[in-house]
Amino acid sequence: MEQLDLLWRYQEFDLILDQFDQERKNHELRHSLLKLKNYLINRQEYLEKLDEEANKKNSFFNRINHEYENMLGILKTEQEKISAGEYKTLKQIEQLEKEGAALRDKAIKKEEELKRLIKEMDNFQRKVENIGHQISKAKKEYADTKAAYDKEVEKIQAEYNKVKTQRDQLGAGIDKALMAKYKNIRASRSPVISVILQDRCGGCNMSLASLVIQNVKDKKRIVECENCGRFLYYGT
Repeated sequence: MEQLDLLWRYQEFDLILDQFDQERKNHELRHSLLKLKNYLINRQEYLEKLDEEANKKNSFFNRINHEYENMLGILKTEQEKISAGEYKTLKQIEQLEKEGAALRDKAIKKEEELKRLIKEMDNFQRKVENIGHQISKAKKEYADTKAAYDKEVEKIQAEYNKVKTQRDQLGAGIDKALMAKYKNIRASRSPVISVILQDRCGGCNMSLASLVIQNVKDKKRIVECENCGRFLYYGT
């Protein structure tokens, strides 16, 4: 068998291997995995954002609660002073009552604000728990899908290895310089060898001179397309 005929068969095996790669890459389970992975990343980022917001809300709640407790403490202290008779004059008592009323109004507002914050934090916690459940569910689905995908890939890989072994055995009989040139061309375009179709290069559709076509038919040397650089092959 001529070198170009061997190389043509070698290319056929290469193209089959390319199909296996595409099958693995375009498998619906792989797309499902990528979709689930992106979903998990999105949910995890959202959960981290919620956690950061929760810390801010918790700090704000603690500050408001501290202010509220201070107000209650002041009111209690002033009440004890009144009960102990530390304020003697009517003016002192009236001033104290005025300040106490203002402080009580502030305390009531703080208490309402605390109740609102508690409600917000409860809702926030439910949201965090819901996101956590979504992540857990997606992780299980991802694990199940990956297991199914791995089985499919294992089957594809087994067929891939058979074809690769055949290709490599065939490649052992091809001139090393020719093989190196083939691989160099294949790195930028595929197929490397184009069959002549109606006096044209099957790779780029460029018209070929009669002499070029005759040289290909003679099979005395490797002929390349002057336009695309592919090896030309004349099928029988």
